[in-house]
Amino acid sequence: MADTTATTAVNATENKSENKNDVEKSAEKVEEPASPPVKEMRAIVLTGFGGLKSVKILKKPEPSPSEGEVLIRVKACGLNFLDLMVRQGVIDSPPKTPFILGFECAGEVESVGSNVTTYKPGDKVVALTDARAWAEAVIVSTKYVYKMPEIGRAHV
Repeated sequence: MADTTATTAVNATENKSENKNDVEKSAEKVEEPASPPVKEMRAIVLTGFGGLKSVKILKKPEPSPSEGEVLIRVKACGLNFLDLMVRQGVIDSPPKTPFILGFECAGEVESVGSNVTTYKPGDKVVALTDARAWAEAVIVSTKYVYKMPEIGRAHV
């Protein structure tokens, strides 16, 4: 009789561990809905003021436009005096590092934010930004975006 009781206790313990394993397996099968992967872009980032050692090409999350903004897929960007002065940190109130360099670009509108009626995806544009132009994509307020004339579209 003691043998039967010990066997019953062992079987009960095995059943509990099997039930626990089944619950764990079913919990593993229930997955939360997968969020869409974050789109990434390459950007030229200033990690500290000074020389070229502080300029890095990094992957950043791709932005999405808000109300009154457009997302521009950058095809060309400019290098001007302000870019050089910012890189060296010799302007009044320089941005905090790290940040994406560049104050002007040309490209194609990829998407528009709400209440934007003057631009549509596919428009060729030039833009003046408050930095962030040296990236594969940039968000710009429509106040600073200008449609490119036909004659200037040869390379964009």
